Amino acid sequence: MNSNLANQLLASIMKWDAPTLASERAALEFMGSMKYDAYDRYMPGMRFMSSLVQWLNDIKEEDRDKAYKFIKEKLVFISSMQMNYLVDLLYDSKIRPILLDMATVETDMSSYKRSSKVVRTRFEIEKRSALVIGLSDGAHTDILRRSAGFNNEQVLTNYYPDGKKLEDMLDELRKDEKLKVIEKPFFRRIFLIDDFTASGKSFIRFDESDGKYHGKLKRIIDELCVKSCIKKGQKIEHLSYLLDPEQKIQIDILFCIATEKARTNIKDSLDNYLKSVNWRDKVEFNIHIVQILEDKLSIDIKTDKDLVKLLKKDEHFVEECVISKSYKVGKNDNPWLGFDECALPVVLAHNTPNNSLPIIWQDAERFHGLFPRISRH
Repeated sequence: MNSNLANQLLASIMKWDAPTLASERAALEFMGSMKYDAYDRYMPGMRFMSSLVQWLNDIKEEDRDKAYKFIKEKLVFISSMQMNYLVDLLYDSKIRPILLDMATVETDMSSYKRSSKVVRTRFEIEKRSALVIGLSDGAHTDILRRSAGFNNEQVLTNYYPDGKKLEDMLDELRKDEKLKVIEKPFFRRIFLIDDFTASGKSFIRFDESDGKYHGKLKRIIDELCVKSCIKKGQKIEHLSYLLDPEQKIQIDILFCIATEKARTNIKDSLDNYLKSVNWRDKVEFNIHIVQILEDKLSIDIKTDKDLVKLLKKDEHFVEECVISKSYKVGKNDNPWLGFDECALPVVLAHNTPNNSLPIIWQDAERFHGLFPRISRH
């Protein structure tokens, strides 16, 4: 759809006169060219303006002004450039200070002597001994590896590598000249990376229906804590192969963007899980967030009565497209507010999280998402 046709259709759908169209067109084309057109999940040839026309056409006529105002005033779009910047900050503002603290403690130096050669040498040891693991395909571990200068053999793009990969990683670590002063090197600190979380429930949660804990962090903790005493000829199967079994496991969980709700949910659930399996003295963890999404984002949505009325209309909420088994894991009394009722007006350039309002991302024959979403792993 060319831009002139899109503008004509938009004016017709919104019942704009020529001056209104001229005024709105400039803002829309600017938003599209600067950010929205780059949304990764658009079909070939699709752009923001044509998607907006289709989306507004699916909105009931009496609700279109409200829907349009929501997009103009409340939508938060995180571009690829912004996300890449946040990934860079993961190292500079979070990981590097942690490694520097470790080096300072290991050398028994005062904090004001951090620039000394002794601390810098130890810092390189701690940096090479860090294990970086991506928690999803949105973790951007390739960008982090390049910006931080990590070795290829200390970064995992997922948390289920095969035994050969684990063996190679530990072999390469022990061959590294930086660690020649260490008698038998292991990876010393684990950094778990992801781009976004709003509820934290995909990472760890307690399911009352089966009385068990589930989620990515639960599976990783199990992998790290299981005994991995490998004898010659035995198959290497677990991440614990990379760690010194005599040392406490130090884990830092890092997100580029997250809510305080997610931080609290992850901390409480992970604490409770570690206590339930008697591993609290075996694992120490911290949670770090580069950019916190303020509660005000979702509060403004939930307290806007007219907007909530629009969101919950049958014409604007495609239940069969939104609600799935995994969706029901979260709070689900008002499913039109997104997964776990997070009510976020957020779109990421590479995908829209299901914590965002379904009216933004649901995509069905009778209602087309403005920023259609695909499920992630």
